[in-house]
Amino acid sequence: MTDQISIFIVDDHEILRDGIRAMLLGSGIKVIGDFAEPEELFERLENQQPTVMLLDISMPKMTGLEILEELQNRELELNVLMLSAETDEQKIQQAVKLGALGFLPKDCSRSELITAIKTVADQKNYFGSSILSIIFKSYVDTTRQEQQDTKLLSDREIEIVKMLCNGLSYKDIGRELFISHRTVESAKKVIFEKLSINNNMELLKTAIKMGIVSLE
Repeated sequence: MTDQISIFIVDDHEILRDGIRAMLLGSGIKVIGDFAEPEELFERLENQQPTVMLLDISMPKMTGLEILEELQNRELELNVLMLSAETDEQKIQQAVKLGALGFLPKDCSRSELITAIKTVADQKNYFGSSILSIIFKSYVDTTRQEQQDTKLLSDREIEIVKMLCNGLSYKDIGRELFISHRTVESAKKVIFEKLSINNNMELLKTAIKMGIVSLE
């Protein structure tokens, strides 16, 4: 990491940009540009790039996610730290997929902001404690839902799901389980209803998520 970290602030609220400047005084982090308009940002990036870019998600002309996408399109590799009031799990995931290294809520403390900037400047990930709580809760909720989905199915239905995912026909499954192919077909309809799915591709995706089958 360089001795002094330079940053761009990208947010459509002037009061927030000024507030961040004030928070960073004496921190060894230098604000070399702040932008409310994406056009001005990309024009500056042609000639100057910061160590870290602080980027809001919700902006009127281009969202932060759209700016991340445009950075990829222009093959600009920047260390981006999202700083946003919107902290739902889906937006966090989208930002990370588009290249953001970190994510902070706007109500973070000065010390956490400085720590996050320095961490991202080293090209490491940083997520605020409240952000980690959101991600963890989402993971727990998803795991619980998958466990509940598995409990929806009987052992026989799980066997049928495995065989369907392996490409066996109704007749083949019937022979394996000593039941008629019509019984297999009826069981498949019940399985689809229980899992709220409509086709075999959705069945495969759901079975993988539930741990019934794997890609190996």
